[in-house]
Amino acid sequence: MDLKEIVIRKNGKWYFGQAEMFRRNILNILAAHIQKEDGDYVIRLGNDVNPITVEDCPFLAMGYIEEEDGTIKLRFHDLQEMKLDHELKITFKGDVPYIDFKWEADTRLSRGVYWKLSNYFDFRGDEVYIVPPGARLEQ
Repeated sequence: MDLKEIVIRKNGKWYFGQAEMFRRNILNILAAHIQKEDGDYVIRLGNDVNPITVEDCPFLAMGYIEEEDGTIKLRFHDLQEMKLDHELKITFKGDVPYIDFKWEADTRLSRGVYWKLSNYFDFRGDEVYIVPPGARLEQ
């Protein structure tokens, strides 16, 4: 498969050519192997390195999971999960919120996730941080 035809659209959906890639287990494997090289995104699987097109950012946090112990996890469109065990700065591009997963501002927060996380916002001047339960404030 020539992966250079893969596009991750602004809405977080993956496409191969014009066809939407909807099998999340496959997306999960591909997304786990995204790397950034010379400012461009590639999928590196073994010795194969294939460029991909990313319209906005490679990851989209769509799900919010609160465990019984109070731990918060974000679930991405590609089924990856991110445990929120430390504070995170929110980066805004216009009105759109982003957080850091692997790289700076590489994960867009869906509207629903953003509002769920608003319970943990800490406003510091013009900056907004997510401070989940148990996370230390960085001073």
